[in-house]
Amino acid sequence: MNNIRLTYPLLYEVYNELKTKIKSNHFASISAINSSDVLISFSFYNKEKLFFSLNHSSPFISLVDSSFSLASLKGGFNENLRKILKGAFIEDIELKENDRVLTFKLTKNNDFFEKYHLYLILELIPTKANLIILDENKKIIYAYKYIDLTHNRPIIKGLEYISLPPRDIIIKDDTSMQIYKNEVNHYLSEASNKRQKELNKPLFDFLMTKRKSLIKKIDVLNKEIDEANKKLIYQEYGQYLFTYMYIEDSLNHFINEISDIYDKNKSVKENANRFFNIYKKGKRTIEIDNIELEKTNNEIEELTTYINTFTYLNEDEINYLYNKYLSFKLHKPLKIKQDAKMPFYIEYENTIIAFGKNSKQNDFLTFKKAKKDYMFFHVDLYSGSHVVIFKDNPNNEEMLLASEIALILSSLETGDVKYTNIKDIKKGLKMGEVIIDNYKLITLRNIRESTRFLLKNQKRFIS
Repeated sequence: MNNIRLTYPLLYEVYNELKTKIKSNHFASISAINSSDVLISFSFYNKEKLFFSLNHSSPFISLVDSSFSLASLKGGFNENLRKILKGAFIEDIELKENDRVLTFKLTKNNDFFEKYHLYLILELIPTKANLIILDENKKIIYAYKYIDLTHNRPIIKGLEYISLPPRDIIIKDDTSMQIYKNEVNHYLSEASNKRQKELNKPLFDFLMTKRKSLIKKIDVLNKEIDEANKKLIYQEYGQYLFTYMYIEDSLNHFINEISDIYDKNKSVKENANRFFNIYKKGKRTIEIDNIELEKTNNEIEELTTYINTFTYLNEDEINYLYNKYLSFKLHKPLKIKQDAKMPFYIEYENTIIAFGKNSKQNDFLTFKKAKKDYMFFHVDLYSGSHVVIFKDNPNNEEMLLASEIALILSSLETGDVKYTNIKDIKKGLKMGEVIIDNYKLITLRNIRESTRFLLKNQKRFIS
């Protein structure tokens, strides 16, 4: 998520825009799209929606295009906002002088159609952001963050609201309103990513923890292999003992050289056999650990791909991961509708750009579904998705789009992307692995929002 710097001058512009456009409207729908971001539509003004974020480090507020929509996140935050604010009429909007605090003066009807006042206060202060709803007596009925009585400004249900102390924070700001809105729109496009992680937080946390433990396992295996490699010399020690067994001077000289590991209580033959056993054990450890190392590296790569593409996984893929990793927490396996090997695609001006999200899908896409003359893309120096343009001789725009998708699905914002024809790719030893000898590079310094939007509307091939 981007850190958006909302200064007082910018907020003052937003405030004037809100007064002009949404005053005298009703709150029509309220969606807490994740744990800190809220989207509100209005009864009459339908060109834009109100979007505000209580993001810890960079709270902000802005009007955004009304076409953006996300279902509400279940939970107390969303339910409280909808219960208290839905249908409320915006009588007025006030901006605290020299401070980033907006107050919406609202009216609403009770069950007996009697009007009463409410106050929605947004304190858009970095690291101290809060949303507070007051009754007509200015007493707190709900807060995003409650603060106990030990604080000099407690926020507790039923207490009278205490305003923030006066500040002198007017900051000169060269950021234009357009730049600010572009940053907000980018944040909004990424808000669904945060939502996906929150909806499936147990799964995402497990994948992160699992990968972390496997990385530690790699360290342990490498240390074991290093130690085992040191024992390979024992084969030579055993051979020397047998060689010099009947040459007393040479034998004594060699025993003196290895006196720290030679057991004087055992015979020469017994020491030689002991050294051979140490060698065999070391060699066996290396063989077993190398097999385990490859298996663990493959699992890390698979987990990394799932983590990088987590916000773009569909219901089937989420269910597959729950079944695979958290089946012990499920009453019964979650239903999977599609074949797990089938990759995904987007359509751009009648051209299909396809991509896999795991080794199975990558393998099927590149070596089964794609034709030899199709163009293949893969982020350079990182594990990631195979991306294929289903077209001979794609144009520059299509190649740029495919390159951006490769970066996005590797959780990268900038980087180099390899591209070549499918016919120039060889299959590697493991599933999804490719060997590319002849390729070119595209270097990207940013990713367009239009590409992210296209990726949100991905489809899946049917088996």
